[in-house]
Parts: sequence; structure tokens; C-alpha cells
Amino acid sequence: MPWGPSSGRTTPLPRNWPAIRRAILERDGHRCTAIRGDTGARCDAPATDVDHIDAPDDHRPANLRALCGHHHRRRTSAQGGRARSQRRRPTTPKHPGLKT
Repeated sequence: MPWGPSSGRTTPLPRNWPAIRRAILERDGHRCTAIRGDTGARCDAPATDVDHIDAPDDHRPANLRALCGHHHRRRTSAQGGRARSQRRRPTTPKHPGLKT
């Protein structure tokens, strides 16, 4: 299970996560809630994952939504890319003759 003790999550999930996850999947009809960029329609793939919309430590139903694996991977990848870019230092050093 991707959210088990061996996952690389930085924020631990609560003990009752399986029940929360099941409730969110049922609430969203076991269907992905992502809106497709190409059609503007709701994705029609089965939901397999539960995603935190905002804060990763907020496990209230209002902050959770069902996503298919494809959309969850895309979202997680985009979040990781943004976090990495914020940590990057400038790659080209300033010329020593330029004043700062």
C-alpha cells in the first residue's frame, strides 16, 4: 500500500486513514474528480487514490478528493517540481567584476 509505513511521505497519515480513504472514495462515487484539460469535463476513470487538496496534514473530508492514478501522479509530480525549483540556487555565478 502506497501510504503504508514504508512510503516516503513527509506527513504521516492518521491511524484511521483506511476508513477516511474508503469514505472519500465512496463520497466521490469511486470516480476521479479531476477536470480534464483537453475537454473541460470530469475524468471518467475509476478513482484509486485519495489526494490532499491543500495542506497534507489536514485530513478533513473538505480537503480530500478521489483521483485516478494518472491524475494523482501528475499532481504529485508537479508539486515535487515546484518544491525542487524553490530550493534551487542560481546555476550561473555572478561575474566577479559586477557589483551586487
